[in-house]
Amino acid sequence: MTAPSTPPVHPFRLREITVMDAGFIQQLTSTSGWLKHIGDRGTKTLEGALAYIQRAYTEPYAVKGYGLWALVESKSQRSIGVCGLVSRPDAPFPDLGFALLPGYEGHGWIQAASRIVLAHAKESLKLKTVDAYANEDNARSRKTLEALGFVCLACAENAMFGAVVCHYRVKL
Repeated sequence: MTAPSTPPVHPFRLREITVMDAGFIQQLTSTSGWLKHIGDRGTKTLEGALAYIQRAYTEPYAVKGYGLWALVESKSQRSIGVCGLVSRPDAPFPDLGFALLPGYEGHGWIQAASRIVLAHAKESLKLKTVDAYANEDNARSRKTLEALGFVCLACAENAMFGAVVCHYRVKL
């Protein structure tokens, strides 16, 4: 006799980001990794953080029904990163985005959260394709994307980011 299958237990949960997360968003968007690989989002002031939350989180939830979610550690209830889907007006498919606070990197948080996001994209949102982007010199993110089954389509200079950005895609 086999044991009944139970869903995996994760040491985190994903939830929508709200104005109550302004301090966390300021902290995350001020990290050296965020600034190097994603860029300044004008979140140094509380007003800037609130405007960014509205623009980058609240509006996509309302318009698209998805976005980046806070990655909350279950034990401490602390927000430690973001993971979810980003919709860009000039892109044919939503893309997977993620970032973690320093100290939480390299422990599998993003891979586990991304698997949940991709399953949601396939099962609930009925998406067939998801893209992702990572700076060419961001080896950790590129390795994570490849472990998730993404294939690199091309790497090219992106003037907006001032870096070579690699475009990835996965079929769901």
